Amino acid sequence: MNFTDIIYEKADRVATVTLNRPERMNAWRNQLEDELRSAMGDAEADPEIGAIIVTGAGRAFCAGLDMGTLSKIASDSGIGEDLAAAGAGDHLHPNFRGPFAWLIGMKTPIIGAINGACVGMGFANALHYDIRIASDRARMGTIFPRRGLALELGASWLLPRIVGLANAVELAVTGKLVDAQEAYRIGLVTKVVAHEELMPAARALASEIATQCSPLGVAHAKRMVYEHLFADLTTACIDEDETAILMTRSEDFKEGIEGVYRETRASLHRQMTVIAVPR
Repeated sequence: MNFTDIIYEKADRVATVTLNRPERMNAWRNQLEDELRSAMGDAEADPEIGAIIVTGAGRAFCAGLDMGTLSKIASDSGIGEDLAAAGAGDHLHPNFRGPFAWLIGMKTPIIGAINGACVGMGFANALHYDIRIASDRARMGTIFPRRGLALELGASWLLPRIVGLANAVELAVTGKLVDAQEAYRIGLVTKVVAHEELMPAARALASEIATQCSPLGVAHAKRMVYEHLFADLTTACIDEDETAILMTRSEDFKEGIEGVYRETRASLHRQMTVIAVPR
């Protein structure tokens, strides 16, 4: 696969996508989006990949929509329709077929390694990742109201569910950027690490998911968390019960139980070795 706007790598059951327009602070454009979709689709279809990391090259994660594209939108309203036309396929939940919402519909967990400025469209895209880890150099925000826009691409739905209503409204109406520590305080990211530790931390988390967890269990867990946002408690419980029945018939479940049995036996052996008293 030949890419110009991203770098796509696969190793040790983890796929890594790096937005690669550092001279433009990884500004979003159609080609970048097409390449991201292609790489994500490849990772999703690969049974050897258990987690995906998305990060940015250089000093930014993504500085938002490319200014050239913004200028065209300002002079030609029709281009906005091209940017909004996405559709990810009928196999996804009806709510997860939008321009970025298809990321939520993927079975493979996505970790955003936010290495710097994450703004506008880049920010909206990152909201669709399952987990976000930030470098201590990261700055994040919508910035839309400061560019004559409102909220876009699902941000109005996701933001209050991630950071709570009050924090979401403040970020939405001010368009301000928050630093990494503030992003952590309000729940926008789950962890802040020193800049040089960002990718090691992201890879460690991705590796844990990809090597220690059942792919089928992870896929169903992710699906239920998001789909149940649209369900009542009773419906959610029924889905959990039905999924549990299916899971107990799966090879993943059998392997998981055998693994626990082996680990338990090994642990008991180690304990007996420690407490054994030589005669």
